[in-house]
Amino acid sequence: MKKQILAVVAASVLAGPVMAAENQWFLGAEGGFSTDGFKKGALKEEKRPEFGVRVGKYFADDKARVYATYRGSNLGKKGDRMTGRSLLVSADYLVPLTQSKSVNWFIGGTLGGSQLNNDNVIAPELQSTTVRERQNNFVYGGQTGFKFNLAKHFEMELGYQYLRHNGGKNGIKLDADQRVNLAATFKF
Repeated sequence: MKKQILAVVAASVLAGPVMAAENQWFLGAEGGFSTDGFKKGALKEEKRPEFGVRVGKYFADDKARVYATYRGSNLGKKGDRMTGRSLLVSADYLVPLTQSKSVNWFIGGTLGGSQLNNDNVIAPELQSTTVRERQNNFVYGGQTGFKFNLAKHFEMELGYQYLRHNGGKNGIKLDADQRVNLAATFKF
């Protein structure tokens, strides 16, 4: 986990001078689905809904952006629940597809950290012990998608993200996940 925190701090420090330009900040929310690929544990592949918030800044005349995202997910019910949390730092390059820049294609990279908890009750009919498997990961990957400027201060995006997970020596082992999400942001 210490390596994950150091990586996020390093990315933030490196992005600092770039974010100092006089451009617009944005705040947004996202929701989507993640398909997780497990190497180890009871699960081999799992689909789960995810929700998150993001904050960031545009620079270079809205040709690039840097942002941080906090995501969470819960799947299952008490006794058989998987929860996930992630803190990610991303940078995207934007390519306008229309002359008015109302539609943009974006491509970029992401790094950060995640934690996955899997709680299982052994012999639920006997109200037996809950076994918790926890995995902390360093996460890296990329994303692409389309951003739509719907108003001066409001935009939506549809994106795809692929993330590799490096961690999970005990219990469960999440190898990678793929996400499809829809985000709405407000520029101020």
